[in-house]
Amino acid sequence: MAPTRHLIPQAKRFSAGTLTAETALALVKKHARGTFAKSSTARAAKRFIEERAAGARADSDIVFHVGRLALEELTPGRRPRIGLLIVDGDLVVKGRYEDSLDPESVVIVTGSLRARDVITRGFLEVHGDLVATQSLLFLDNDACGEVFGDVRAPFVYTNEHAVKVHGGVEARLVTGDDKHLRSAEKHVFIEETDRRVRELLSPKLLKVFADEVFEDEEGEEADPEAPWIDAIDTEKLTAFIRRGHPALARKSPARRKK
Repeated sequence: MAPTRHLIPQAKRFSAGTLTAETALALVKKHARGTFAKSSTARAAKRFIEERAAGARADSDIVFHVGRLALEELTPGRRPRIGLLIVDGDLVVKGRYEDSLDPESVVIVTGSLRARDVITRGFLEVHGDLVATQSLLFLDNDACGEVFGDVRAPFVYTNEHAVKVHGGVEARLVTGDDKHLRSAEKHVFIEETDRRVRELLSPKLLKVFADEVFEDEEGEEADPEAPWIDAIDTEKLTAFIRRGHPALARKSPARRKK
């Protein structure tokens, strides 16, 4: 049987013997610029390198790629797992980028990260822009993210995941938990209970939510046509995004002026 081709064949890898622990630590020192949350990303990266060098987490690799990296999909938490990925350049993912908290992953991109959908629970540092053409989800509170450029996506959702954005946040809808999304430029945040959220979300997504998240003021089950949302079910939202569906309804075409 022919050996399986690695997801990033041109990268240097600890598992292949082309990257040592000492070199990996030097790369983290060189490329991890973030200082948010007491440099949590750099500390997590160093911790993983030390654990991997000691023989722990043997199913997760350390990977370093130079130049633009283009992939169909990137999910470091799935086998073959990547505990630490450093991309010295842009990272472009055609489909879904989804990092991991369990097992923990650390991703550092010295350029911009672009994907159809971005779901981040792990440690993520992007020196350029973080761009999703459909949806961007910041989930869970044990890790954090830092973006030195702008965050751009039609839909941005946060749930207790601390993120520092040195630029601005551009989106049709930013909702969820705004206190953990810190940007240098002011952005518009809409509470989940605001009726505008329901008006912006995809009808397909509303049907997924209908049984559990539409409630009246007394907490009783309400008509799915009710104009407000009590809370967004994070797991259902994530599963919907994983299937490649856009979270937002399509924009109505602009009427031509006569």
